[in-house]
Amino acid sequence: MKRIVKCMIATLTIAIAIFAFTACNDNNGEVVYEGTDVYGRTLGEIYDIDSEDTGVFRVPYEIGDTSAIGKTMISANCADYVTVEKTQSGYTLTFYCDDGMLGSVKVVRKSGKTQGKQGAADGYQSFTFEMTREELDSEISLECEVKIMNKVVEFSVTCDLSKAKLVG
Repeated sequence: MKRIVKCMIATLTIAIAIFAFTACNDNNGEVVYEGTDVYGRTLGEIYDIDSEDTGVFRVPYEIGDTSAIGKTMISANCADYVTVEKTQSGYTLTFYCDDGMLGSVKVVRKSGKTQGKQGAADGYQSFTFEMTREELDSEISLECEVKIMNKVVEFSVTCDLSKAKLVG
């Protein structure tokens, strides 16, 4: 009987601890960036990309040019942000998706299609593209090979640069 009571108390204690942690976690699962970068800028704060010389920014985006089912699938399997890195030589945009979900991602431009440089970051498969400032302000058309469907799909993303958080 003592053993059952001890087990129940331990289970209750763990449940209370999990509840307390969840209740106190007010960042809704979002990564919290703390500290400053080498220029003294506060990480996690929203910055105007145009007023900064360099930086890596986490930027939310909206999905377009696809069906409601397509939007749902993208939302379920891809990060709800892209990163935009601004350097002295230009901009790069990195798109993130669940590992192994996509075989390739290409940006579709009037001049043709550009294959993204594939990598991995933050537990995601990543695809990085060189971009112009004008492209970042407009709808960016993407073509993706979805491995599990053995199908090529197209959609677009529109970055919300007004919500660009400095992350590096």
